[in-house]
Amino acid sequence: MDNQLAILKTIRNVLMFFAGLTLLYLIKILSNLLIPFVLALFTAMLLQPILAWLDKKKVPFGLSLALIWLTISATLFGLGMIIFQTGSAIYGEKDKLLEQVTAKLLSLVEHVNNSFGIELALEDFIKQIPFLFSKEFLLSSGGAVAGFLGGLTGTFMLFLIYLIILLGGILKYEHYLKYLGGNKKSQQNQLINTFEEVKKSLANYTRVKFIMSFFTGLGTYIVCLLFHIDFALFWGFLAFVLNFLPTIGSIAGVVPPVLLGLIQLDSLGMVALLLVVLFLVQTLFGNLLEPIFMGQSVSLNTIVVIMGLLLWGYLWGFYGMLLSVPLTVMMKVVLSKVEGAGFFVRLLGDTKNT
Repeated sequence: MDNQLAILKTIRNVLMFFAGLTLLYLIKILSNLLIPFVLALFTAMLLQPILAWLDKKKVPFGLSLALIWLTISATLFGLGMIIFQTGSAIYGEKDKLLEQVTAKLLSLVEHVNNSFGIELALEDFIKQIPFLFSKEFLLSSGGAVAGFLGGLTGTFMLFLIYLIILLGGILKYEHYLKYLGGNKKSQQNQLINTFEEVKKSLANYTRVKFIMSFFTGLGTYIVCLLFHIDFALFWGFLAFVLNFLPTIGSIAGVVPPVLLGLIQLDSLGMVALLLVVLFLVQTLFGNLLEPIFMGQSVSLNTIVVIMGLLLWGYLWGFYGMLLSVPLTVMMKVVLSKVEGAGFFVRLLGDTKNT
């Protein structure tokens, strides 16, 4: 009997393994449909308390949706204007920047030749760099840009459709979860409690991440101003946005202003100091303050965060990296309600409050 139970357990584990692989395959091939749905689901969960408050104040549901739509549209329009204006400003300064880049590279080639006694003939190559910013090159790259914008527009439109549908029923989620729980009161309560914990953890993560990202961007902006780096406001905005990407976002937010510092600053010592100060800003808010304010309910194992970033990045690209932590947090909360899944919950992170 024990031998038969062991065989059945092994068969079950093998089937679960292949079921997991099949699920990951489906998640990847259905990414165009699932990405906007998951984005809409998380957004609806974050907006549910606002909708509930407006409903309590007797605001018509249609008006509440209109206010949310206007807020989202205004936010996206503002972000788009920042990017467009900065891109226009950078393109307007391209002659100055190209002159600085060319001078720096020629100086570097001359320094290498004098130091190592070699003759690098890169002058002709360096003089071709302005072509990268010419109208001809930008027009030839227009197809890739148009494809990216088309995909982004399609994802956004599906996101809006899903969001409207989800918001239409989010105020009555308790009735729906009770229906899913069947006639058993315990199952109904478990589903409602799980949803509430996911919503609370997601709200806590988003709130803290937004605040820490804001101060990271503000710190980056101030540092760039102090070092007289051009387009300081945009580098601060970029650091704010990239900080939502776990781990790699902090690194990516430092690279652009440092590269511009290599062009604009006179000495490598000043560039090194710029790098150190920007790194300290990222460390202060991202590695010291953020874990404290996140709390144990969102606490995740660092290795799990990195592995989740790689997995979801492979499955869903940029959107997967952006959603990797919220998805892992949701998985942790759900597993904490499953009997026998304690090992996996502990693997994902600290469980003092779960």
